[in-house]
Amino acid sequence: MRLPWLVVALITSSVLSILQFFAIANYLYWRFVWFDVPMHFLGGVSIAVFFVAVSMHFRPRLFLLFCTTVFIGWEIFEYVAGFPRETNFVFDTALDLLMDTLGAVLVYAIARKTIWRSK
Repeated sequence: MRLPWLVVALITSSVLSILQFFAIANYLYWRFVWFDVPMHFLGGVSIAVFFVAVSMHFRPRLFLLFCTTVFIGWEIFEYVAGFPRETNFVFDTALDLLMDTLGAVLVYAIARKTIWRSK
């Protein structure tokens, strides 16, 4: 396990949690329709950093499978839980998945240049 990456995963998850509680308490998702976008980006970063922290070796297929499963699982959870949906649910879901993916790609690129670099 990589302690620095685990600490970053803890920090990003904590920031995401604090922002989520603050957003719910202050109706930020209803006031600002764009607020969901950075939250999904940060969620993608958090999930990807956690995977890098617990993964001992460079495994791009497993990284992709793990992140995709979590991202799609979250969207299914949002649908089943009945979270307020946009009138264009398909576009909103696609944008959410795109932002999740961009967050994960950023982490992948950083990990690839640092701890997963080719020797």
